[in-house]
Amino acid sequence: MPQTIPLVQHLFRRLRQLNCHSIHGVPGDFFLRALDHIRPSGLNWIGNANELCAGYAADGYARAASQLRRHRSAPSPLVGALMTTYGVGELSAINAVAGSYSEHVPVVHLVGTPSRKAMREPGVRRPVHHTLGDGRAEVYAEMAKHVTCAQACLHRIKNTTEAAEAYDEVLERAVRASLPVYVSLGSDMVELPVPEDLLYKPLKLEPPKNDKSAEERVVHRILEMLQKSHAPLIIADGMSYPFDLQSEINELVSLTNIPTMSFTSGKGLVDESSPSWSPALPNTTDYSRGADLVMIFGPLLSDTNTARWATIPATDNTILFDQDSVELPGSVTELVKSKQVLRGLIDRLKDVKFGQRADVGVLNLTQSPQEVAVPSSSDPITQDSLWPTLSSFLKPEDTLLLANGTPLIGGRSLQLQPRSQVIASPIWNAIGSMLPSAQGIAAAKRNHQLPGRTILLEGDGSFQVTCQAISDIIRYKLDVTVFIANNAGYTYERWLNGMDAEYNDVPSWRYTEAARFFGAKDNDPSYPILARRVDTWGQLQDVLADEKVGDGKGLKIIDVVMDPKDVPEASKPGLSRASEALRSA
Repeated sequence: MPQTIPLVQHLFRRLRQLNCHSIHGVPGDFFLRALDHIRPSGLNWIGNANELCAGYAADGYARAASQLRRHRSAPSPLVGALMTTYGVGELSAINAVAGSYSEHVPVVHLVGTPSRKAMREPGVRRPVHHTLGDGRAEVYAEMAKHVTCAQACLHRIKNTTEAAEAYDEVLERAVRASLPVYVSLGSDMVELPVPEDLLYKPLKLEPPKNDKSAEERVVHRILEMLQKSHAPLIIADGMSYPFDLQSEINELVSLTNIPTMSFTSGKGLVDESSPSWSPALPNTTDYSRGADLVMIFGPLLSDTNTARWATIPATDNTILFDQDSVELPGSVTELVKSKQVLRGLIDRLKDVKFGQRADVGVLNLTQSPQEVAVPSSSDPITQDSLWPTLSSFLKPEDTLLLANGTPLIGGRSLQLQPRSQVIASPIWNAIGSMLPSAQGIAAAKRNHQLPGRTILLEGDGSFQVTCQAISDIIRYKLDVTVFIANNAGYTYERWLNGMDAEYNDVPSWRYTEAARFFGAKDNDPSYPILARRVDTWGQLQDVLADEKVGDGKGLKIIDVVMDPKDVPEASKPGLSRASEALRSA
């Protein structure tokens, strides 16, 4: 007789096979018995303060090793995972799951539902808790369809073998599409038996191969344009991380020496010590007026990523490399996998010699440096002094999170060290997402012995939304360094509307006391806590030079006080355009 295991162990052990070693979430009555099987399945449970934090943390966990995959062969997470209860729990998390969908992050959202009978026979007079009380038991799964690429509602499937197979199919979709999926499990199904040998059937994770004739047609066209080009330009954008294009982009840059830039979300994709590298894109299209061919990899051309679309080059000489398509000049879109096209292109380029190329200066890629007076030790900290100065604090293999608002703007001027990764949210832009995401990244680094520090550049407004994630970081003794841009409110929004309006203020918190409030122990040698408030340039310099701040061990919270109205000078034209857009018809 074939060996069997509980159905829930099949779900959990499949996650382990995808190198996801931790599940985030908040316990709920409909899946409490399932939690008893997490450790026997080889996984860790990370109990979060709330489901929204759990969703963002699972997102961060999935992103943790995007940069490192090209540098190391050791296993790294292919998905993140969270588990919430039916209704109230899953709706608290759906904001985070939607963000994962918009930015192509593979997250598995497991939902514990009432029993199959209760789901089939919902009552109006005697409704089950966590429902809307109107008999619509499936309404939450319907909501999830809009923010996930596939759903496996196991409570609808009678045969447990078929349920396990349906689950496997959505896992395959999550990895291949790099998108979140939704899985529901009835409370009465947790320990139903399924054949253990189903786990030995390999998951189909590789995308289908391109049609060879279509791929060759695209490669030939790109080669023709490259050979005719005298001033080409490469732009690495943020979707190259989830689309796994990083190795190919760097090989292409190395082979061709084509000048290379990035939008903010694409920082870290290309080695910034390369002679082909130029800083992040300025606020106009001046950089591309001298380029006769622009190749954009992993395009995420949102308004916030492109200075309200001001930095998008003309389409008549631009090639867009998306996940499943390549768009050529003339609006010709070929349905081919970009990664496979790039591999073919690189193989061909190894035997190609190029003519004379314009250098970076001819393309006007660099901005004229502004004369900035060296601050004195007693001077206040400004946005234009803070972000470039933080570059000296960065080390190779750091993971740097740029929270929405002034950190996302100021982060453009950071100079990264080799093998660094930037996590930014250039399209979902959910306030508060990055603190719990940092928790998820730090958990993945621990699970997989991934190198580098986890450093968050956070605004005070963002911090106040998901501050409970500090308790999760402390509870699991994770290594996270947080710089809080304490400018007394929503400075980005001040420049859009209401410079002095009360609605752009946030409460004044004692951020350096957050760790103690959220449970950190004093003088714990196994988990050091360090909190500093800096008001002046001299205090900031002292903190950045402190080895205890820079070692990346334990929890560091640096409260950086700045003027409420101060923003980076280079961001003001874009903010002005965005403000005008709010008033336009």
